Amino acid sequence: MSGAALRVSELEVRYPGGGHAVRGVDLVVAPGETFALAGESGCGKTTLARAVLGLLPPGTRCSGSIRVGGVEVVGASRRTLRTMRGIDVGYVPQDPVTAFDPLRRVGHHVAQAWRAHRRTPPPGAVAGLVAEMGIPDAATRLRERPHQWSGGMLQRAAIAAAVAHRPGLVVADEPTSALDADLAGSVLATLRAASRSLLLISHDLALIAEHADRVGVLYGGRLVEVGDAAEVLAAPRHPYTAALVSSVPKPGAGLPKPLPGRPPAPAEAVAGCAFVTRCALAKERCAAEPPPTREGVACWVVGHG
Repeated sequence: MSGAALRVSELEVRYPGGGHAVRGVDLVVAPGETFALAGESGCGKTTLARAVLGLLPPGTRCSGSIRVGGVEVVGASRRTLRTMRGIDVGYVPQDPVTAFDPLRRVGHHVAQAWRAHRRTPPPGAVAGLVAEMGIPDAATRLRERPHQWSGGMLQRAAIAAAVAHRPGLVVADEPTSALDADLAGSVLATLRAASRSLLLISHDLALIAEHADRVGVLYGGRLVEVGDAAEVLAAPRHPYTAALVSSVPKPGAGLPKPLPGRPPAPAEAVAGCAFVTRCALAKERCAAEPPPTREGVACWVVGHG
């Protein structure tokens, strides 16, 4: 897939102090595709998203390769990264309420998508873009402060800023976590329509099944299963993916049983499969060697017979 919107190869991310947040991740987002990353808190989703954007904290060690369009992110200069963000890749934050300065008008925030690259928005461009996101009377509403907008409206304004330059990729980190279920679906549909390619970070499996083309499941910083989103979530193959899907409450069923144990801490050394201490199918080999990915599954038992 030579024309990939995003290609991540053998990515390793270590935080200062030894925290190993991402361990050997490979993934590709194709042009026009919505690729979702799923997993519980602490699995490495947000770290991976920040690595793609070149926004890891100082002192973080990052190795491997991240290519956004034609830009190699790992080892890139600050100038290259500043140019890349907004032009080649857009970003939609998790909580739009905290992302907007309460003292500035909403229109100022959207216009920053141009000013950050020393450009002036063309006349009517900001209002036109926000109107495309479904905000009525956009020219008037953009003169208001963030507290006068709902969370859903602010998220649409954030999407407008992210897609202002029609980047080849948009990274959205839990973009619907602060919204109710009905509004979340509507905002995500707007985000998909406005994005050429989308890397969606989410814990909401129902939204992923409805809106994503493919899904990658992260556990302990490793990608354990990748495939068609609807197929993976309907018939998961990796034991962790199966546990994750079964943890979602279902109408008429009892409360899901909690999975015993805990994920490995980033500072812990993991010789084999990161899920081995919680897996009912684990064998001796699982603790000794990390399983390679075959047919979209990284598991010695399921993926290798």
